[in-house]
Order: sequence, then C-alpha cells, then structure tokens
Amino acid sequence: MKYYSILLLITLYFDSTVSAQKQKPILDFNTTDTYLITMKDESTFTGKFVEKRDNIIIIATKSARVELLMAEIVSAKKIDESRFVNGKYWFPNPHHSRYLFSPSAFNLKKGEGYYQNIYGVINSVNYGLSDHFTLGAGTEIISLFSGFPVLLVTPKFGGYEIGNNLHAGGGAFLAAAEGGIFGIGYGMITKGTEDKNITFGLGWAFSSDGDLETKPVATISGMYRFRKNMAFISENWLVPFEGYKPFFSYGLRFFGEQIAVDIAFINSPDIARDAIAIGIPYVDFVYKF
Repeated sequence: MKYYSILLLITLYFDSTVSAQKQKPILDFNTTDTYLITMKDESTFTGKFVEKRDNIIIIATKSARVELLMAEIVSAKKIDESRFVNGKYWFPNPHHSRYLFSPSAFNLKKGEGYYQNIYGVINSVNYGLSDHFTLGAGTEIISLFSGFPVLLVTPKFGGYEIGNNLHAGGGAFLAAAEGGIFGIGYGMITKGTEDKNITFGLGWAFSSDGDLETKPVATISGMYRFRKNMAFISENWLVPFEGYKPFFSYGLRFFGEQIAVDIAFINSPDIARDAIAIGIPYVDFVYKF
C-alpha cells in the first residue's frame, strides 16, 4: 500500500497548489482586449469593454452594446480573438497534451493539471510544474487488492517550439510492479496547432533488470477538431515484437472547457481477425484543473 500512499500524497499536493493559485475574476477591464463574461444566470457575453458606470459595465458585442451589472458577473476572462471560428468562440482544447495513451509535444502550462480515468480502473494525475515540464503519477484499482499495487510515473518535457507550428518534447513512462520497474523513454515532434496536429514519436523500452530494447517503438498520432466540442483522434503504434506488430486506433473526443471524454477502438490485424472486427473499445475521462 505504500505506493498508493505516495500517489495520494502527490494528488493532495497538486490539489492544494492549484487551490492556492485560483484567480479571482478579472474586473479590471481595458479597451483593447476581448472578454468572455459569464453571469450568475449562466448566460455569457463576448465583446470589448467600453466603459464603467457606477455598478455596471458596458461592453460592445458584435451585434450591440450591452449593460451588465457588476454584482451579477461570475467570471470575466480575456480571450484570443483568433479562437473565433465562423463567428463563434471556440474555447481552448482542454486536453491537447495527450492522445489516448501517448503524449503530444504540447505541454501543460505551469499550474495546470488534469485527472484521467481509463476504463474506470486506471487513475492518474498530471501537473505542470513549469511551462516545459509535467509530472504525472497514477495507479490502477485491481492491483491495489493484490498486495503490490502498480505505481505509474510519467515525467515529460514539452512545449519547445522549434519551428512554425512545430514542437518537440520527450519523457518517460515508468511502471513499478512486483516484478520490478519497467518503462519507455521517448521523444516526439508535433506539427500543427493544439486543435489540429500530428505527432511522430520514437521510444525504447527498458527494465530494472538491465534489459534494453534495441529496436524502438514508433508512434504516429493525430487530432482534428472539427466542431467546438468534438475532435477526431487516432493513435497508432509499431511495436518491436516478432519483427514489428502494428496497432492502430480511431475514435472521437467530446469535450467542454474542463472535461474530455474519449470513445475509441484499438485494433490490429490479429484483433480484427481473431476477436472484434472493429477493435477493442476504449473509454477514458479527463478533468482539467
């Protein structure tokens, strides 16, 4: 249970750090930025600040000037005008740093984090310690009852822009189990934006008994956001086993400003032939904080 205790302590640390960093709504407006304002009745307004009069503010939306009571404002945040698509505001992708299992070269910002649950049994927390370094830890429920729970640790460097819409990163996936420590060290390059991108990665497997895989694992993953709340996602692997074995996946990501849900299928020639033609269902849930 010591590994479960370590995970719990890490989670509590992340939660306390995030709580300390929560910001109050922006109420000092300027006339150059565009704001997304949420009211107590859950209505939202997008526009530029015009002026303040006593207990109201006036903003200019695309259709009219609107007067808003300051006391009714729940939150007001600056937004990037480039995020408007066909006249509608698309909030930032809440889960751009990872596909299904493998990461992109995008990184969480300092102070950002997310909780992920896969299949209802694998739980992990990732937290941005800086704009270029994320630390993650996790475990899965089944092994907790075996007396030696599996502990997952996922350090990652990312967010390094090396060209126009070209980012680089690297890290490791580490698993401590009863048989020892196993892992993959990897590097990747991501081309595109946080909404539409493709990532190429290479990784080498290793273990605590000194084994090192001489042939790399290769990954090609992609994401295409085609609606405000939906994106197509695919993650594909070439694994050095009996030569090389291909695994591929395809599915949809549904998201809001702080949550994401992936519904996908994982497949291979062997799975399609011997098990399920469309692949093994995959489901995960992510909450960003």
